[in-house]
Order: sequence, then C-alpha cells, then structure tokens
Amino acid sequence: MSSESLNQPVALVTGASSGIGLATAHVLIEKGFSVEGMARNFQSVGDIQMTQTVIDLSELDALAERLKSYVKSPDVIVLNAGFGQFGGLEQFSHQQIKTLVNTNLVSNLFVLKHFLPKMKTQGGGDVILVGSESGLAGAKAGAVYCATKFAIRGLAQSLRADCANANIRVILVNPGPVQSDFFDELNFAPQAGKEFIIPAESVASAIAHALDQPRDVVVDEINLQPIKRSFAKKKK
Repeated sequence: MSSESLNQPVALVTGASSGIGLATAHVLIEKGFSVEGMARNFQSVGDIQMTQTVIDLSELDALAERLKSYVKSPDVIVLNAGFGQFGGLEQFSHQQIKTLVNTNLVSNLFVLKHFLPKMKTQGGGDVILVGSESGLAGAKAGAVYCATKFAIRGLAQSLRADCANANIRVILVNPGPVQSDFFDELNFAPQAGKEFIIPAESVASAIAHALDQPRDVVVDEINLQPIKRSFAKKKK
C-alpha cells in the first residue's frame, strides 16, 4: 500500500446508491477521498470508484454487526439514507412506522454511537446530517416522516454542542424537493420543470462548500429550495 493511500482521507456515505448520496460520493471522490457507501443495492451507481456495502439500514441488528468491523472512524460521515412515506398516522402499520423511523433516524444514531468515540480519539472530523425541509415545519400527511426529520435537526443541534471541543464539526443540510428516486413510490411529485426541483448535485456542492471552510468555522445549517414550489398528484 502506498503512503499516498495510507494518508488518503476516508468518507462514509449512507444512502450512497442514488440521489444526494451518490452525488455526494462523486464530489468527495473528486476532492480526494476514499469513499465507502452503504445502501440496499448499488445496481444503478454506474462507474464509480466507491467501496460498496450492501445493507438495509432499517435492519438495526445487521447494522450494529457491520459497524463492529470498523476499527477507525472515517474523516467524514455523511448520513443521508432515508425515504419518504406519507399519509395520516392511522394509515400506517406498526411495521411501516418502525421501518421509516429506523431508516431515517435510528440508523443514524447507531452509526454515530459507533464512530464518535473513535473520531474524538483520532482528533476530529466532520459529520453531515441530511435532514429535510420537513424538519423545519410540519405538513399535512407528514406526521411520521416529519417526526423523523425534526428529530434529525435536534440531533444535529445537540451533537454540535457536545462535539465542539473535540474538533468535530456537525453540519445539517435541509433540502426541499430533490431530483432523485425519492418520489418514485409516492403519489405526488414536483411539477415538471427544473425551476421546481433541486438537482442532487446542488446539494452535494453545498456539502462540499461546508467541508471546505476552515476547521474553526462551522456551517451550522443549510436550507435549499427550488426557486419555485408546486406539487401535483400523479396520474393513475
């Protein structure tokens, strides 16, 4: 192994197979990182030099077991994995609630519980939490999803206070509607037109901008929106 590879910074990206996660992986690789991605499958990632760990992050026991294999902490952790499911709370089954909360929230807690002590021992690092506009204001039919994203915002704010003395920067990114597979299984989507949706690459660029700041500067929170907002139900 070359001295260059030994000194190469490492990034872990969850939900790295599409959308924001994949775009961020590309940006980090361009910045010289060795990237390990976690996702349920990587069939659509194309040609990218990324270590691929296939895992369903809602399966917490499997996640905890996988994390044991990491002796060191990555220099950057991007916690992006998540999905949307909407409707009245009473319309959700217990299993649907469990899967949504485990994926969007608890998996992040598991990853951070494992890596934060190692990151502190190693002298610091960066944690990127990908939240949502749904963590800023509740919305109709979004009780469960919004609950997970409000929790992510609280997590980021608390971690920032807890980790400041350990040279760990905690950055929260709250995108609005992003051009990704997020809306594939939903019955609504942004109106057609680039003015109604954010490219995943724009979110990745915002993350890169935050990472590029001097170590003693933290971009606390980034809120991104398309210049116009309008949604429509999909035709059946």
